[in-house]
Amino acid sequence: MWNRLVAAGAGALLLATTLTACGGAQSSTGARAEVEATPAVAKETGGRFVVAYGDAKEESAISGKEVIQASKVLEGFADALNGWLTLPEDITLTGEECGQVNAFYSPDEKKITFCYELVADGFARYRDVAESEEENIEHGRANLVDTLFHELGHAVIDIYDLPALGKEDDAADQLSAYLLTKSGDDSLGMQTINYYFHTSQDQDRADLPFYDEHSMDEQRAYNYMCWMYGSDPDAYADWVGEQGLPENRAGRCPDEYRKIANAWEKLLAPHVKS
Repeated sequence: MWNRLVAAGAGALLLATTLTACGGAQSSTGARAEVEATPAVAKETGGRFVVAYGDAKEESAISGKEVIQASKVLEGFADALNGWLTLPEDITLTGEECGQVNAFYSPDEKKITFCYELVADGFARYRDVAESEEENIEHGRANLVDTLFHELGHAVIDIYDLPALGKEDDAADQLSAYLLTKSGDDSLGMQTINYYFHTSQDQDRADLPFYDEHSMDEQRAYNYMCWMYGSDPDAYADWVGEQGLPENRAGRCPDEYRKIANAWEKLLAPHVKS
């Protein structure tokens, strides 16, 4: 099921980038202001993942909405999740204009908000340093998949009342990394690592919010690198060294990954559909 979940979301995101490149997405400038709810599956006992879209007015938000709505990215994830997890109540996957590049889970509303600005930024931020447009698309696609998996981590911790030792945000990163290792697509994990290294270069260390609930982007890059390496040390052996994953961290990564995989599989097992 893990592989099916990743494939559903990643496939929809690949379609999104194809539509964008070919100009196939229809303009959403005339979208209704109210949220449009889209059931992902027929109503079942208990809850389900449902999809909704809000209006978009600013240029970057309009661009992001065109990509995510025309490609049915959120619907692809909702369908896969509804076939995988039982829910006590509905969780909404919503696209909205936020006025910032962000995504977040709201426990009071049981809602994952995916900002249109984040979608647009994901396919623009890396373009100047990518060696090709194909690499830029891989980077944007990986950022969206990682973000969805990360926010899913927050959602399941809340709705199932799961324990999260340490910072919850790190636990959400661990679920995302675990799912990425099950995707069968190395580019997703590699471009996620590139994303965090790239964004860390835009940050002045003197201004970093060390009090924040999130780990610093450079830390997150090394964590993802460690966990991916730990999932298959032979496959990623060339990542270890002075220009990559330090050897003194790499030696612990297989055990780190084993513990992450074991923890998430045990925590989610009671909620997986038979």
